[in-house]
Amino acid sequence: MPTNVILYGVGALGTLVLDALRSGYPTIRVVGAVDHAPDKAGRPLAELYPGYAALEGIVVAGTLAECLAGIEAPAHLVYHMTESVPAAIEAQLSEILEAGLDVISAAESMFHPWLRHGEFTQRLDRIARAKGVSVTGVGINPGFSFDSLPLMLARATCGVTRIDISRTIDVTGTGPGDIDHVGYALWPKEFEEKIASGRIVGHMGMPESIAQLAERLDMAIDTVEERWETATADFPVDSGTPELGMIEPGRVIGITQFGEGKKDGETKISMRLVMYYEPEDHGLEVADRIEIVGDHHIKASLVPAARSLFGAACTIVNATHDVIAAAPGFASVLDFSIGGAERGGFRYVLDPAKPPRPGHVALVKEAIEP
Repeated sequence: MPTNVILYGVGALGTLVLDALRSGYPTIRVVGAVDHAPDKAGRPLAELYPGYAALEGIVVAGTLAECLAGIEAPAHLVYHMTESVPAAIEAQLSEILEAGLDVISAAESMFHPWLRHGEFTQRLDRIARAKGVSVTGVGINPGFSFDSLPLMLARATCGVTRIDISRTIDVTGTGPGDIDHVGYALWPKEFEEKIASGRIVGHMGMPESIAQLAERLDMAIDTVEERWETATADFPVDSGTPELGMIEPGRVIGITQFGEGKKDGETKISMRLVMYYEPEDHGLEVADRIEIVGDHHIKASLVPAARSLFGAACTIVNATHDVIAAAPGFASVLDFSIGGAERGGFRYVLDPAKPPRPGHVALVKEAIEP
């Protein structure tokens, strides 16, 4: 039986989630959509995303209640893709959970919210448990490059004493939410002032990723420290977004964020995130690099780096069945299956009409019964 999902937020990330679903997830079906933006609410979803036949008949609702009242098939789960800050999303998530729906949120703050947002997390966890549903946050970063991937690699070693991770990405085309809290296109002095005041935070989630690695690999740390460096260009840089357009010379077009998990002043876990518009124009290679020092010394690279927005869309889709199967309450992507959502809905077996011979095995598909 298909898992029926609702898109909550049909912006840039919602588009990419639909692109991912269109590539082949027969067990996941979109049945509704919610977005309060005046230019989206009330419009057919197929009009916003033309060429996807499965969206015919779905109208974007302005509220979740309106959406639930208008859908024919019962929904099971919501892909939540609006904002990142807990204060901005708590009411949305509470309403979804109260409706008895599982939730996968793209908000960075939802990856490991117990670290810095304990009361917020407890409130949502209580609702989810009472309603018998699950809630989690997933994405590429946090959720994959700085945590899931290193932990996967660490399965091949023991006695980990140090981890160093570097990620360089192209942020061209990033959405308004990221622009607001990361600080792209500000003047350098303005960036420094806003970081100091907490009005912007850069990339959200680095302390959470450091804490999760330390917790799961039994690494003792007592402090997480972050710092930021900015870069500008002496020529206009295309942001790839209508909100920023061409970024004028002298404004921030690159941010490097450093995070260190320390014990008694000694760095045990280091992370570096290099976020640039058109990074190749500045001599940078888009890549994820991980080094784990332990009984088996591991070095790994992902070139090019995992794509941020499209990668996040894929992690959302691939977490679908794990969240449905999770125990009620908050769930962690770090506990989910390696393979992600079942994409084919079948398994291969030997072709009975073609006996195997040395060097040749004939296969046929066998449907998996629900």
